[in-house]
Amino acid sequence: MALDWLTQLAIAAGKLFLHPIFYFSFVLAFVVGMFRVTRERKDFGTRVYDIYQEIRFILPSSLAVGLVLSVIALLLGLAIPADLLSFIAALLIIFSIGGFFLLSPAWTLAASYGVFLLSEQLGYSFISYESMNRNAILTILAVLTALLVIAEGILIRKRGYQGTSPRIETSKRGLKTAVHLARRLWLIPVFLPVPADGPLTAFADWWPVIPLGAEGYSLIWFPFLIGFSMVVRSTLPSLAVQATGKSVIWAGMLTLAIAAGSYWMWQLSAAAVGFAAVARVAIIRRHYSYEIHRPYFFTTQSKGVMIVGVLPGAPARKMGLEIGEIVTKVNGIPVQTESEFYKALQKNAAYCKLEVIGTNGQLRFTQGSIYENEHHELGLLFAPEEKEYLDDSVFSD
Repeated sequence: MALDWLTQLAIAAGKLFLHPIFYFSFVLAFVVGMFRVTRERKDFGTRVYDIYQEIRFILPSSLAVGLVLSVIALLLGLAIPADLLSFIAALLIIFSIGGFFLLSPAWTLAASYGVFLLSEQLGYSFISYESMNRNAILTILAVLTALLVIAEGILIRKRGYQGTSPRIETSKRGLKTAVHLARRLWLIPVFLPVPADGPLTAFADWWPVIPLGAEGYSLIWFPFLIGFSMVVRSTLPSLAVQATGKSVIWAGMLTLAIAAGSYWMWQLSAAAVGFAAVARVAIIRRHYSYEIHRPYFFTTQSKGVMIVGVLPGAPARKMGLEIGEIVTKVNGIPVQTESEFYKALQKNAAYCKLEVIGTNGQLRFTQGSIYENEHHELGLLFAPEEKEYLDDSVFSD
């Protein structure tokens, strides 16, 4: 029996690279990267990250999360009919057209649940599951939704704030200001049992924990696509994104508690996926409400210039400069604008010393070597200067 399981795991792992979602995710990330680079060049005259930035985040961290979910799914025997998984894959592609934010499992799997249940109730079933227990399938789908929402929250909290993209936005007062866009696409491959005439059978009396009525199983390594998109205006991206991730984790845990109750009352599975969808909407609305009542964070400062972006591999990054910090002096010269910053930088052709107010409000100093003809290549992007854009708006009117 152990050999059968190892063989099925190997076969399922190989088939992952034949799944359309696997390749679709990379194409989607590449296209989004192209639009991001275009936007960054329009706003700042340079790209912050290269076109492959979104692709880099698709797998590394989500693989570990997927393996944990796979262990849980295999131990519990969360078996999903193959036709239902194919339908979920189709919905993932359809939802991705609307944007990354629609790819939360709270919506994609809730939609799959709703369509499946509605088609059954109306007598227009299009998903084959033969003589298997429909209520058990709904329970498993609810549990899987909860687990993926928890995984989504973990990924948002741990990785969602990394490599956010700055952009220029016009405030309600007509002033130009900077905001940050956190946008990620993750592929979470999860090993799942699939009811079939396969070689796998129950390895214990209690397996599967939620019996479907199937006698044989095979394995599939299914790639769940999870997306995240969030604009941060009123605070540091790391603070806002991590807070959102924590809220999503809690929503997933509460969803799991409700879904567990559907083992005894299947109707609770509908309550679980419904709660997940509503909770995810509430989290987005809460962030929006918080942002709309607070001033922009990346704006002109009364003292110094605020950093809104640090280019990868640039001297500024090696000097430890971070998003949200305020440079007040360059080579001992106070600066208030970007032009003053670079003018002061040119006072020393080989070395620069910066006085910086950190994101914790503490004053610190940093210094580093620069090379000839590279005074404008420290790799810093600054918040727009209000006076400059006010003048522009007068002429545009």
